Amino acid sequence: MKHLERYIERIVSSQTTQEAFDHFCDAMSQHGYDRIAYSLVNDHPSLGLSSQHGLATIYPEDWMKHYAARKFSLIDPVTRQVLTSRTPFFWSDVTAKLDRLLPPRQMMDQAADAGLGDGIGISLRGDGPELVGVGIARSSLPTSEQNKPQDYNLLGGAYLLSTCLHATYRDLYIKSARAALSTRQHDILSWAAEGKTDEQIGFILNITVDTVRFHWKKIFKKSAVNSRTYAIANAIRRQLIVPVSIRTPYRNR
Repeated sequence: MKHLERYIERIVSSQTTQEAFDHFCDAMSQHGYDRIAYSLVNDHPSLGLSSQHGLATIYPEDWMKHYAARKFSLIDPVTRQVLTSRTPFFWSDVTAKLDRLLPPRQMMDQAADAGLGDGIGISLRGDGPELVGVGIARSSLPTSEQNKPQDYNLLGGAYLLSTCLHATYRDLYIKSARAALSTRQHDILSWAAEGKTDEQIGFILNITVDTVRFHWKKIFKKSAVNSRTYAIANAIRRQLIVPVSIRTPYRNR
């Protein structure tokens, strides 16, 4: 794959999730793949996000709306392969096995008509059951590549770039969420996670109990929760705070 190391460096040094995604798209476009979708196949509690087809995407907008309206995620053969396989694959390896009269094949035919005629599927595992799917497609298969063997060197390069994208996107998303909390709110959550009461937190931070409770209201709003327990659990799950009891020397640096 052309310039693989260069694009890895660009992705991992990105400052925003959009920048990382743009570098990934640029790398794949050099090989004719101009349609990319980075999707959360299932819920991601560690990010506070539910499943989402095309969390970041340059798939055709009309197709994305059509896909959602028809609930194609329930029959999408590429998604099914992502769920069951840990190895990257060409879409054609999946579609070749489909009966033309069945809904999954008809769905793929509609995708081709929408400009997603040929592609690569990548399955990436996260925390526990969390699963990410990367769809790397192109509008059409160039005549020069028709009847040629599949390029498994390209497949391996796409997989490596996808893992870099996922790791970078995840880290930057968490960093952004962490930055959304003020220093004071972060401190309150951290001490609450250690079992401190509002009175004890106020004493430690040298602020009044009313001020502590004011910050809790802000935390609840930002976290979309309505209790201390849920706020603390959400912050730990999303790695916004790490209680002392579960820190390792590495994570405490």
